[in-house]
Amino acid sequence: MPNPTCKHFGVCGGCALLNLSYDEQVAQKQAKLQETLREFWPHEISVTKTDEPFYFRNKVELGFCHQVKWREDYNKKDPANKTRPLEFEQALGFKYKGRFDRAVEISECLLFSRQLVPLLDALRVWAAAENLPYYDTRKHTGVLRHLLVREGKNTGEQIVVLFVTDDFNEKTFVSAVESVLPNANIMAAVNTGLADTAAPESLRVLKGKDHIFEKIILTGENGTQEREVLFKLSPQSFFQTNTKTAQKMYSVVRGFVKKLAPKKIYDLYGGAGSFSLSCADLCEKSICVESVAPAIYNGIENAKLNGVKNVQFFCAKVEDFVKQQPIEKKDALIILDPPRGGMHPKAAKAVAESGVENVLYISCNPVTLANDLKILTQHYEILHVEAFDFFPHSEHIETFVQLKLK
Repeated sequence: MPNPTCKHFGVCGGCALLNLSYDEQVAQKQAKLQETLREFWPHEISVTKTDEPFYFRNKVELGFCHQVKWREDYNKKDPANKTRPLEFEQALGFKYKGRFDRAVEISECLLFSRQLVPLLDALRVWAAAENLPYYDTRKHTGVLRHLLVREGKNTGEQIVVLFVTDDFNEKTFVSAVESVLPNANIMAAVNTGLADTAAPESLRVLKGKDHIFEKIILTGENGTQEREVLFKLSPQSFFQTNTKTAQKMYSVVRGFVKKLAPKKIYDLYGGAGSFSLSCADLCEKSICVESVAPAIYNGIENAKLNGVKNVQFFCAKVEDFVKQQPIEKKDALIILDPPRGGMHPKAAKAVAESGVENVLYISCNPVTLANDLKILTQHYEILHVEAFDFFPHSEHIETFVQLKLK
């Protein structure tokens, strides 16, 4: 069965594979993954799909853009067209594919929530009524810059954050959001920097609170619930964007930890400690190492929130941590979850030579995973590989690898 269509497909950077049925998308990604890892794992790699591949994302960031209106007949080589005056437009939506300075005026979307488009429509009407200019990335002028919307898929809680460069009518903005999302927490953020990112210089609450709660529900092999972990998420907190499929992966990882029964877990590139918190009841101690300080703060807060006392957080680069505090191999397990760029070579070498019997590697980039496996498999053999499709309609896929000391 083909996917529902979206009129923005092909120009919007939000989706790359929406022209394929979901089964075809997964088959294509599976084949590419197997080819990338064939040197290390010449067997078929199973893929866990997203049960509901539409409206699955729990967070989106959109841009307000004052931009040159695209003309199909515009041709720089044609003097007749070059001399025509430029027309401008305001657009609110995801960026054009391959462009940072142009947004698609979104009027439909299958990624986040059915409430997204009504919210955008309400904010367009509000901005026009308030005569608020959208941001111009060429001239760095305008008031409205970004919109961030976050939703707890297991809790239903929502937060909406408007990024601006100057003052605006907060009361009418809150009313516009409430007309679509009556229970949402609402915030404003100031961003006057030149970089095109939703990075706030200051945040203030306009309604409700400055965070939402989300939870992941961890199940055993028979599908029964084993553990529930609550997460407090600020607007900028890192959290897997596909809650329902991510908790399947966390459950699988937890199952391996349960069987391996380590006393100590090294959770390297641990972010806010999602794996540590998911497996805290299965070990005596977990050490979470992450270089991004806000993630560490979130992890400490979420450990307290869940009554977890056996997770220790370190704010450090993994390659520095393993040099300063060599990994103790006795009764230990290493979990690796590096960013898209993969592991630092020094960190990969330290893990490879650690002597720890079991390593679990979670990767969001098969190419850098293959590079890291070249180092790790000098001392480890691969026992298991499987994948999780966190990102329907995109080319990305999450991969889980179990390694054992040779």
